[in-house]
Amino acid sequence: KFRITLTGKGGHAAIPQDTPDAILAAASLVQQLNTIVARAVPPYAAAVLSVTEIQGGHSHNVIPADVTVGGTVRTFDLAVQDRIEERMRAMLKGIEASFEVQCALVYDRYYPATINDPHAAADALEVAATVAHAELAPEPAPTSEDFSFMLQQRPGAYIWLGQGTQDHAAPLHNPQYDFNDTVMETGIRLHVALARHWLTEAGVR
Repeated sequence: KFRITLTGKGGHAAIPQDTPDAILAAASLVQQLNTIVARAVPPYAAAVLSVTEIQGGHSHNVIPADVTVGGTVRTFDLAVQDRIEERMRAMLKGIEASFEVQCALVYDRYYPATINDPHAAADALEVAATVAHAELAPEPAPTSEDFSFMLQQRPGAYIWLGQGTQDHAAPLHNPQYDFNDTVMETGIRLHVALARHWLTEAGVR
């Protein structure tokens, strides 16, 4: 995730010539940030950069002194992550020069990519198929997950338990999202089957 604070001077909206405008700088920055993936990341490398929040100002007649812009960056490759951060920092130097504001970036790489162990994933798929319909995800998902830290220490597999129906079709973080309680039984059966499989494989009776 990232948070950028743009600091201008602050002043009266009717006297903009005397006030470096952090809002105008932030608007330009958001447009520029959205060019990074398209122009700085190779087309064969997956990456997402989303601006998700802009905060600044409290009155119609005041140019605020500070504006914050925040969002998220997702990649599967650390080198791509490095490249995106590098481009962001270069852009901020340009914003500072163009709008006479100061920019401070906090770039927090707090979640690594969730990368399954191939053997564990194959095992999980085989076992899951005995419980319900199971298939490999057609493409990597850039969502973040705490389980990624566990996968850095031990081989494992992260599994999605589908619960979408016509009545439960809203995606994650959507205000209409409603968890489908009926899948809990399937989830329990799946975890029991996985535990039995791996305990048997480990020679536990």
